[in-house]
Amino acid sequence: MAPSTSWVSANKASEALGIDKKDLFKMRDDGTLRLGPHYAAFKDTYSRDSYRWNLTSVRKELQKRGIEFSEASSELNT
Repeated sequence: MAPSTSWVSANKASEALGIDKKDLFKMRDDGTLRLGPHYAAFKDTYSRDSYRWNLTSVRKELQKRGIEFSEASSELNT
């Protein structure tokens, strides 16, 4: 897996990407974003809502699919 600093909460991911958290979850549920490369469970994960997101991988996938997102915040502190 990538360094832990690239994995962020859903709130931070939606903020960094400039998309609604509901849309992030919708892309998770419809298979646009996949477990492993885009989001993952860690030892403190207690529900699907507490998965962490890999911003680099998510950005690449959204760009590949032509889904608009914000690139203003390239890195967030976890």
